[in-house]
Amino acid sequence: MKFLTQFFFAVTFLCLLTGCGLGQNFDSDEYAQGFLLASLPLRHASVNGTTIGYKELGSGEPLLLISWFGGDMSMWNETFIRTLASRYRVILFDNRGLGFSTDTGSAFSMEMLTKDAADLLTAMNISKANVFGSSMGASIAQELVLAYPEKVSRLILSSPTYSIKAPGAESLDAMIHAIANDPVMPIPVRKQADANLNWSGTYDRLKNIKNKTLLVVGTQDNLTPSTIAGDMQSKFINAQLTVIDEAKHSGERYMPSEYAEAILGFLSAF
Repeated sequence: MKFLTQFFFAVTFLCLLTGCGLGQNFDSDEYAQGFLLASLPLRHASVNGTTIGYKELGSGEPLLLISWFGGDMSMWNETFIRTLASRYRVILFDNRGLGFSTDTGSAFSMEMLTKDAADLLTAMNISKANVFGSSMGASIAQELVLAYPEKVSRLILSSPTYSIKAPGAESLDAMIHAIANDPVMPIPVRKQADANLNWSGTYDRLKNIKNKTLLVVGTQDNLTPSTIAGDMQSKFINAQLTVIDEAKHSGERYMPSEYAEAILGFLSAF
């Protein structure tokens, strides 16, 4: 009961900061289709000293989805997932310590979370996948393609930053600091915050990413504004930037059709 209470406060706090569900339009057919994500078979893989829970939907080229700070599989927008799964084998998973994935008690780092994702692909016998990351997931995705370039085909980054210290990310930095120091927050969420605070960033390494990359950000994103994505685009060898009007942080959760259309258009162009 104590954990559930802490989790409620954590999710409420994150929603207030990111604007989840506030002034955003959800696709109504998401609810007409029933609880799709909850009904998908849950699988587990032993990777990097922990157990990762994951689910998959669809067929075709693999598309690995890496969730945002404090997120788990249950929080993905089902319209977004269904649309992507109409053309790709979509793989969802919980970062260690959250949802159906275990916490070994060790401190988290971005390198650890990155290796979890890479080892999950290996455990699933997937040699290479398209990778989508949102917010913190976009940070993990950057580290994934830098550390394991052979495992990544095309890269999609939603609400990305190259560092929480990037100019324009002051609200994000303040949020992460507040969560890291809040004893009410669940321990795995606080450890994720510490991992972000200790992350050295990728700005000077973005030039080493050769993969075709899509950066997606909303005009109402007050945590990772479009100026950051624009700065990142100039450092990539081959990247395009799509700005979604009226979308907030991690906008695929609230404007799933617009985001899925942009992603499928990018993936089908190559």
